Amino acid sequence: MTLSLREILELEPLRRARPQVLAGRDHLNEAVRWVHVTELPDIAYLLRGGELLLTTGMAIAGSSHVQQSYIADLAAAKVAGVIVELGRTFRRLPDAMVEAAESARLPLVALERETRFVEVTEAVHREIINRQYELLRRAEQVNRELTELILSGAGLGRIVGRLAEVFDDHVVLEDDAHQVVEIAGVNEGRGEVLAGWDEHARSGHHEVERGAVHRHDGAPRCMWMTLWLRHQPWGRLHVLETRSRLDDITELLVDRAAAALSLTLLSEKDAAHLADRARSALVGEVVSGRYGTGADFLRRARSLGADLAGGRLVVLAVQTSWPAPAHAAGDHVAATSEEARRLAVRAAVAADVRQAATERACGALVGLMGAHILAVLAVPGARSLTGVLEDVIDQAASRAKGRGEPAELAAGTSGETSADSLPKAVEEATAALGIGRRSADGRRVHHFAELGTYQLLLRLAQGPELARFVDSELRAVLNHDARARTRLLPTLTAYLEHAGRKADTIRALGVQRRTLYARLERLETLLGRSLELQDTRTRLTLAVQGLTLLRDRQPGAGGGTGAGGDV
Repeated sequence: MTLSLREILELEPLRRARPQVLAGRDHLNEAVRWVHVTELPDIAYLLRGGELLLTTGMAIAGSSHVQQSYIADLAAAKVAGVIVELGRTFRRLPDAMVEAAESARLPLVALERETRFVEVTEAVHREIINRQYELLRRAEQVNRELTELILSGAGLGRIVGRLAEVFDDHVVLEDDAHQVVEIAGVNEGRGEVLAGWDEHARSGHHEVERGAVHRHDGAPRCMWMTLWLRHQPWGRLHVLETRSRLDDITELLVDRAAAALSLTLLSEKDAAHLADRARSALVGEVVSGRYGTGADFLRRARSLGADLAGGRLVVLAVQTSWPAPAHAAGDHVAATSEEARRLAVRAAVAADVRQAATERACGALVGLMGAHILAVLAVPGARSLTGVLEDVIDQAASRAKGRGEPAELAAGTSGETSADSLPKAVEEATAALGIGRRSADGRRVHHFAELGTYQLLLRLAQGPELARFVDSELRAVLNHDARARTRLLPTLTAYLEHAGRKADTIRALGVQRRTLYARLERLETLLGRSLELQDTRTRLTLAVQGLTLLRDRQPGAGGGTGAGGDV
């Protein structure tokens, strides 16, 4: 919104005077703050910079030394340019004066025709004032829009996204540790911004004056401002010149935007943990497969303090079991308090997992996803993945116990993966967790590589084939259990798990022999085949395992709140 000398030369009073640019042509885009008419030879010390001088040159009609000193003094005062009307003092500007201006990179313009300087000043000042008014009007409009967003409860992500639209540039909100909490702008440029973020943020960003908008002339150029919360620096807002040129209105809007973001941060009860929320958001994008390319994911993870490029990637899914709550059913206040406590426990365990991984030189992106704590770890060197992951979980469990938390940890791990295949690895880790927790081996960590036939079934679960197979094999039993008081699927499951050994099945179920025999007979009637046949037991075993997988994949699965339920 600033007015440049190039634009001023296009105004009607000056166009009529036929301006000729004699020096400093490459600096015509410099902003003009004001226009000043003067014939004083020593005017420079009275100027503040950014002025455009209009003169006939009467005061410098003497020697070339006077003219050179005149130009040098004005250049030192950082004026925007000098316009000299020819005819009264000079028929053409002296070469010494032109050479001095070119050397000082000071725009020097000669007017070939006489013009009324008052018309020039009126036209320029009117344009400057109009632009300043437009600047204030737009700033007020944006300020009002940001205020409405805050009052409507909009989060940081939405506000930063709107700022990126306003500036037509990339906008980054980082915390005091230079971790990118929010980034917005066109997707094509985000990867490049994140790739060089650490270098950009840690150089050339030194606060000179608290509460001021600062400029950084690196690559890319940016305007930035520190956000303060309760007299402590929280982080910085950066507007990067990746699409549109930064100008005066950018500076004014950065100031307004920083104030709006500070208010939003004050309203956030957990502002100190916004980086954790950003990590959880990125983990959520991994689960849904919306995180872009593997390279983009690694850049975003690194901007959040998780360097995952230096090791073998593996996904870890963690859950905590919790005793049944003691409050009475229907006590909503107690239930809300209990849920808040469980969320705090999950957050603490996530921090424990991150810390344990860091102490083993592993990069770790850890976030909360429903009832799960999901972690993407990068294990460097040739160390055993199994050993490292079990050490991480054992240490996290030990720290939780040391805090007096009655929660028990269980985890599932994927196989080694790549950044482009993370959604599949998440499936593997959560499947290992869900299936492993049903086993009675007492282990804390369950590995996908040890799941046997479940590995094959998980692949089939990506499409409709597994669901069709399960329905064809178990439809009759499931329909029976939906109507009858005594469910037969648990009996069938126990019988298959014990390879058809009736005595072991009786002990596992805690029922009498005649009860088991009656149930098995009923199952054979429903299924229309003999359970004594190995082929039948194999098919049904795969179907029961497939049903377990499909139920684990349902939204909200594994999030029970009863005794032994998940936090």
